[in-house]
Amino acid sequence: MIRNYFKTAWKTLKKNKFFSFINIFGLTIGTSCFLLIALYIFDELTFDRFHQHTSNIYRAVNHKTNSDGKLTKIAGTGYQVSENARTDLPEIQGIARMITLGRTNVSASDHTQVFHEYITLGNPDFFDIFDFEFLQGTPANALTGPHTVVMTEEMAHRLFGTTDVLGKTIRTDMDDIPVEITGVLKDFPGNSSITFNMLFSESSMTGDGFKNFINTDWDSDAFATYFLLKDQSDPKKVEADITRLIAENRDTSVPGKIELALQPLADIHFHSENIEGDSGKKGSLTTIYVFSIVAFFVLFIACINYINLTTARYTNRAKEIAVRKVAGASRQNLTGQFLTEAFLTTVIAIVFALIITKIVLPWFNTFTEKQLTLGTATDYRILMGIGLITIAVGLLSGLYPALVQAALKPLSLIKHKDQMSKGKVSLRRSLVVLQFVVSIVMIVATMVIYLQMKYINNKDMGFRKDQLVVVDINSGEVRDSWKTIRNEFSKLAQVTRVSVSSRVPGEWKNLPSVSVHNNAGDSRGKDMFFLGVDDQFLQTYDIKLLQGRNFLPDHSADSTSVLINESAARALGIVEPSGQLIEIPSVNFGGDFSPLDKPFLARVVGIVRDFNFQSLREPLAPMVLGARNNPVHSIDYFTVRLSRGDTDVLPTLKKMQEIFYEIDQGHQLEYHFLDEQWELFYRNDRIRETIFIIMTLLAILIACLGLLGLSTYAAEQRIKEIGIRKVLGASTGGIVSLLSKDFIKPVLIAILIASPIAWWGMNSWLEGFAYRINIQWWVFALAGLVAVAIALITVSGQSIKAATANPVKSLRTE
Repeated sequence: MIRNYFKTAWKTLKKNKFFSFINIFGLTIGTSCFLLIALYIFDELTFDRFHQHTSNIYRAVNHKTNSDGKLTKIAGTGYQVSENARTDLPEIQGIARMITLGRTNVSASDHTQVFHEYITLGNPDFFDIFDFEFLQGTPANALTGPHTVVMTEEMAHRLFGTTDVLGKTIRTDMDDIPVEITGVLKDFPGNSSITFNMLFSESSMTGDGFKNFINTDWDSDAFATYFLLKDQSDPKKVEADITRLIAENRDTSVPGKIELALQPLADIHFHSENIEGDSGKKGSLTTIYVFSIVAFFVLFIACINYINLTTARYTNRAKEIAVRKVAGASRQNLTGQFLTEAFLTTVIAIVFALIITKIVLPWFNTFTEKQLTLGTATDYRILMGIGLITIAVGLLSGLYPALVQAALKPLSLIKHKDQMSKGKVSLRRSLVVLQFVVSIVMIVATMVIYLQMKYINNKDMGFRKDQLVVVDINSGEVRDSWKTIRNEFSKLAQVTRVSVSSRVPGEWKNLPSVSVHNNAGDSRGKDMFFLGVDDQFLQTYDIKLLQGRNFLPDHSADSTSVLINESAARALGIVEPSGQLIEIPSVNFGGDFSPLDKPFLARVVGIVRDFNFQSLREPLAPMVLGARNNPVHSIDYFTVRLSRGDTDVLPTLKKMQEIFYEIDQGHQLEYHFLDEQWELFYRNDRIRETIFIIMTLLAILIACLGLLGLSTYAAEQRIKEIGIRKVLGASTGGIVSLLSKDFIKPVLIAILIASPIAWWGMNSWLEGFAYRINIQWWVFALAGLVAVAIALITVSGQSIKAATANPVKSLRTE
C-alpha cells in the first residue's frame, strides 16, 4: 500500500511539473532559510553548555553599593573570597579563577616571532571546572607549577608554526625566566564566553607586590571567579554565606557594602548587559525571538503556497478521486495518498535545502562570526530537528488539502459540481493575505533598519572619525618619549596632525569615569567620563572649542587644567570657564570607584562642544578632558590624522614602525582605523540588516511564486469565460484588470494589517538607540506600493497571456 502511495505521488509530481516546481522551490527556499536561522539560534542558546557541569557552575558577581547608594554590578571578586569560600563552604566542589594583568611582548625563545598579548593567570584547578579540549598536555597538572602556560592551537601556530609544542618555552617581558608550555588547547568553540590566547599559572607571578595584593584582597573585582557547586546545593544560600564571609573579613574603612551574587554559567551570554567587567560575547534574546519568528514565517509562507495550490487545483483531480471512491477507496486511503504526495514533495525540498545550506554555510559563518556546521559531526539535536521539520512541514502543508479532498463526494465530482464552498475560497485568500502581511512587515523592517544605519553613518558626531589611525603605546620607553615620536610622526608626508591621549572616542577598552565635585561643596559627586589629552587633541579630532582656551603646549604649566564638554558644564552649573575649581577624588576603571592617592584639584579653562565617544545607543554624557600629565590616567595612544586622497597607507605605517624601533626595539606597531572601530559598535545591527534584506527578498519571492501558481490556475479555469468576453467585445486591458483584481485585493488588505504591526515592532527596536530616526508615513506607503507592484507584475504576465489568447481556441477547449 505504502509503495503504491509513493508510485502514484511520483507520477502526480511528474505530470504537473510547473506546479510541482513552485511547491518544491518554495519549500526548498523556505526550509534553507529556516535551517540557517535554526543553526544560528541553536548556537546562541547553547552558549557555554558544552561543559559537563554547566548546570552547577556559577559566576561570582559583586554587587557593590557606594556611600551615595549607587549600585554597581561587577563580574569579579577578590582573591581571598574564592580561596576562603572553597574551604569554609561545604556546598562548593571547586573553583576556577582568572585575572588579566595587561599586555606584554610574548615570543618564542629564539625571538623569531614576537606578539603583544594579554597576560592572563589561572588557578591550578581551572581545567577541572571547565572541559576545554586539550590537544597536548593534561588538564590536571597544566597550571600547577610556576612559569607554566597553556595556549590555544592558534597561538601555538603563530609562535611556532605547529601545535607540537609541549615542553617548549616562551619568553615574556614581565619576567626573565622562560615559561614552559604545559598544554595546548583546541581553539575555543564560537559559543564560549570564556576565551584567551594564553593562560599562565598563578604561581608564575613570584613578585612580592602580587603576593601582598592577593594575601589581603577581599574588596577588589580583579578576579573572574567561577564556583562549581555540588548537586542539590542551594545557590541562594551559598550567595548569603559568601556575602557574610566578605563582610567579616573586608577592610571596614572602605566605604559602601558588597553583596555577592551567583550567576549561572548558562545565563551569562544573554543576561550580562548591566554587569561591568564582562568582556565576553553578549547575546540578545530579542534578536533570537525576532529571527525565530522570521524563520518560521518564511517557512510558513512556503507551506501556504502548497496548501493554496493543492486546494485550488482539486477540480483537476475530481474524476480521479471519484473513481477511487467508487472503486472502494476509503477516506483514510485518500488522505494517506494526498499526505504521501505532501511528504514526498517535502522530502525532495529538504534534500535540496540541506545541499543549499551546506554550500551557503561558510559564507554565513564568516558573516555572522560563527562556527556552525552541518554534517555527520553535527549535534544530534540538530539532526533530530531536521527530521521533525520534515514531518512538521509535511503535515502543515499536506494535512488540510488531504482532508478536504478526501471528503469530497464522488457523485458530485463525476457531475463536475463544485463542492468547494466560499468558506474554503475565503481561507485561501486569507492565507494569501497572511503571506503578504509577513512580506510587508519585513519590507518595512528592512527599510527602517537601513534608514537608521544610514542615519548613524551620517550623523554629526561632534568630531571627524575618518582618516584617523590610532596607535597603541605598549611600553614605558615609548610613553616617556611621546613628544619625540609625535614630532617624528608629524614629519611624515601623509600625516597632517598627531596627538596623544589616554583613551579615544569609540574606545574598545574600558573608558574610565571619575567622580567630580564642584566648588559649591556638594557632598555627592557627579559621575563623568575622563580623557587625558595633549594640546593637539582638539585639532586632530576636529572638536570645536566653544569657550575658554585649549591646553598650553607646555604641559608642565597646565597639569591642573581641564576642559569639559557642554554636558559636564550643565551638570556642574558652569556657564563660562574662568578657572573654576573642581575636585576629582576617585576614578573607576571598569569596576568600582577607587580613591586617588590624593584628590585632584583642577581648574576649568575651557568648554568644548559635546561629541559622541560611545555608541549612538548611548546618550551624550558629561566628559572631563585632563591635560596629558594629569594624575588620573596616563597616555595610552597616538592618534594620527592622514591626508585625504591617499589610499596606500602601508608606507606610512612602515615608517611609524621604524620610528618606534628607534625608541624601543621590542615595540610592535599595533594600530586601528578609528572609523572601522566605530563600525564594530553596530556589527550586530549590520548582520540583522543583511539577514532581513535576504529574508525579505526570499519571502517575497516565495509569496510571488504562490501568486504565480494561483493566477496561472485561475486563468486556466476561466479560459472559456475569457473567450466569451472577447467575442462580446471585451478589451485586453479589461480582461487583465478582471483577472488581476482578485489578487490585488488581498495585498491591499495585507497593507492595512501589516502597517501597525510593523510600526510597533520597529519602534520598539529603535528605542534601543539614544539617537534615532522617526518612522515616516511614506515608509509604509512605499512598502505597500512595492508589494502591490510585485503582485501586479507576478499576476499580469498570466493575465496578459490569457487575455491575448485566440478566443476560438479558448471556446473549443474542454
